[in-house]
Amino acid sequence: MSSQPPTRIAVFCGSSPGASLTHTLAARTLAQSFHRHSIHLVYGGGTSGLMGEIARTLVKLSGKDAVTGVIPSSLLGVERPRDEDVAKGKGKGKETEKKLPRNWARRMGLTGGGGDNGAAKGKKAEAKVEGEEKAKLLLDDEYGHVTIVSDLQARKKLMMQLVRDGGPGSGFVALSGGIGTVDELFEVVSWGQMGVHARGVCVLNVEGFWDGVLSWVEKAMEEKFVRERGQGRKVLGDVREAGEVVGWLAEYDKRRRVERERERRGEAGR
Repeated sequence: MSSQPPTRIAVFCGSSPGASLTHTLAARTLAQSFHRHSIHLVYGGGTSGLMGEIARTLVKLSGKDAVTGVIPSSLLGVERPRDEDVAKGKGKGKETEKKLPRNWARRMGLTGGGGDNGAAKGKKAEAKVEGEEKAKLLLDDEYGHVTIVSDLQARKKLMMQLVRDGGPGSGFVALSGGIGTVDELFEVVSWGQMGVHARGVCVLNVEGFWDGVLSWVEKAMEEKFVRERGQGRKVLGDVREAGEVVGWLAEYDKRRRVERERERRGEAGR
């Protein structure tokens, strides 16, 4: 009998530290919370800014196996500059490059099956991400395991799949960031609305950073352009403290499972 996959939380955040030290401290505190709750981090694979802070902190506390980064090759020079030559086969570093093994998708927990993870039933795993043979894996003691993929869409897709097929309480959270962070956040919100995954999505609202976005979501819901995902389950959660993110996503997952059980009972009673 196969063991249950770990709880995975994808963090979307900036490759910049931002103007206020509060953003960096929030990323560090979130990593500490992940360590206490044995959470596996899925992130954008960068080494700078908030991305680098949360990955580096969690690796120090939980080890490199607790962190999985996913980065497009085109962004190596921006978000991971010291690894650009390594990825191209030039020079040497402490990173080790290798192709993904054939059973990589299964080992990462990308089942692609039905069940309670929100994936469509009867479909094979969609883990290739433009072909496993095109992806490369960097093993970095300081920032965990980092997979290099072909483009931004492949990054978002793989990050979603890892969380979708994670253990109970898996989900998505956005820290402070720029346009790319907003793009990643609303991609998974949209996929959730379409039923591609059934995981919770929230923002870590440091010093009101996300207030404007949350106000827009509320307005869109009032005007019937956006619907709730279920009873008491918001399309986008507002979390104010880093230490509350894990609990919020776990509670969301619990509500979702209760709803699903009620639906099953209702169908059985017909």
